[in-house]
Amino acid sequence: MNLVFDAVRFRRDAFTLAADAVFSRGVHLISGRIGTGKSTLALAAAGLLTPDAGKIRYEGCSGTPLLLMQFPEYQITGTTVTGEIASWNITGNEETFAHLNVTPSNRDPFTLSRGELRRLELACILARESDLLILDEPYASLDQCAKPVLTRLLEQRSGITLVFSHETEGVPAAADHWTIRNGELQHE
Repeated sequence: MNLVFDAVRFRRDAFTLAADAVFSRGVHLISGRIGTGKSTLALAAAGLLTPDAGKIRYEGCSGTPLLLMQFPEYQITGTTVTGEIASWNITGNEETFAHLNVTPSNRDPFTLSRGELRRLELACILARESDLLILDEPYASLDQCAKPVLTRLLEQRSGITLVFSHETEGVPAAADHWTIRNGELQHE
């Protein structure tokens, strides 16, 4: 199972981004400064953004890639926490909810703190089975207790996991490291 970025190029005015990479099973950390194109690559990996050049191939990946967006507010579709969980076609009884301390309720998701909202979306996405999981800034807004829990959950996954993050500490120790520098994705 591989996600292949084959001579992928993005151009927006003066911004250019090049990616030639093969992501196989396991966790891949893609880091870089703000504005380097991490979210662009995350959206492209999820099939939501078409490159200006090159191809993205999903070799041996079944099902739809799952994407956690950088801003969890962009993903909310339920009017309650329970409704949001149901929108993912899950029950809220999955193990990830207990691990991330998320409880179904009639509370409006937009009344949750940023950290609570992030944990809700993480619990939902991690409860789903997917060969390809794409997480844009998953550690953002998490407290010091939730970050190691997320890391353990990522280490348990069997598919391809792409973690786009400014935070490089605390990610799974076995993660394959990539950096975006000077408009190019580079393997470390």
